[in-house]
Amino acid sequence: MRPIRRLRIGLSAACIATAVSQAAAGDLGRITAFLDGDPIVWHTITMQQGGRTVATASVTQGARLTEVYVQGHPEPAFGTAKLFTLEARYVGPYAAGVLPLSVDIMYMPDGMGGPFWTSRGATRAPSLDIVALDVWGNFGRLEAVFEGELCLRRIISSATDPATCRTVSGLIETEIFAE
Repeated sequence: MRPIRRLRIGLSAACIATAVSQAAAGDLGRITAFLDGDPIVWHTITMQQGGRTVATASVTQGARLTEVYVQGHPEPAFGTAKLFTLEARYVGPYAAGVLPLSVDIMYMPDGMGGPFWTSRGATRAPSLDIVALDVWGNFGRLEAVFEGELCLRRIISSATDPATCRTVSGLIETEIFAE
């Protein structure tokens, strides 16, 4: 069996929207959340890009740093609007019960054109509690709860407006790609 490599999809993913076939997307899991008290569901997916299968949920474990990355789409297909991302970094290999070095959450209701709702610059730092992270070779499963305050950035390079914020909390249940 050929190992499937994980390609981290960051904010630049919106630039490749036309090159990705929505029909080729596969559902990995869900992010069930409340955004300012309103329920919302995002999907983590796999898709074909450049002849490779890539995932929007992944973990990269290293001797010095472990990164957990989850990107949610409003449908089980690639899109560029109403995106949700959560990134967490841990010092060294991940170990249960260890607090993350950092957690970043972003919501992009209209895609890369803005506005952006981000935890960077918010008055309250976001939190992530990993309930289960199981990895078997290049695949695994993540269950986690999160919460945070997301504050407005009209464009990605502008300063965060700490007076204009929303709350987000939820549950991540997804299969993941692992390296």
